[in-house]
Amino acid sequence: MPNKMSLQFGASAENLPIIRHFVQTHLRPILSDPVQINQITVAVEELCANSILHANKEDPEKELRLELQLKGHTLHIYLYDPAPPYDLHAYPSEPRLLRADTLRPGGFGIYLIRRLIDRIDIRRRKGGSSVYHLVKQLSP
Repeated sequence: MPNKMSLQFGASAENLPIIRHFVQTHLRPILSDPVQINQITVAVEELCANSILHANKEDPEKELRLELQLKGHTLHIYLYDPAPPYDLHAYPSEPRLLRADTLRPGGFGIYLIRRLIDRIDIRRRKGGSSVYHLVKQLSP
């Protein structure tokens, strides 16, 4: 994998398979463990899905950028999102049912991200946009 790879995409759920393919395509040459590839893919896909569906309300006019950077045995994942940041840390550590009317589970994607990634940082940028920075130590 080159030092830095990036993917621009509109905030549409139709782009989730493209995001998944992008992540897997760039991780396969550097990781031999398919479980770790799948864990990272799930975490990135959940992060992007939350941004697409909730923060950007599936507005394909809003452009997001996903960036993968490898530094030694550490993978840095950045999601540049035009929407204001949502606080991943405000969600309970375990997923729970949030809506009594639909019994839809809430917070499960965030729970997965927390379980599969070593560190998550969230930063608000000038103009109100956000950057999500995920860090994962890779198996040598």
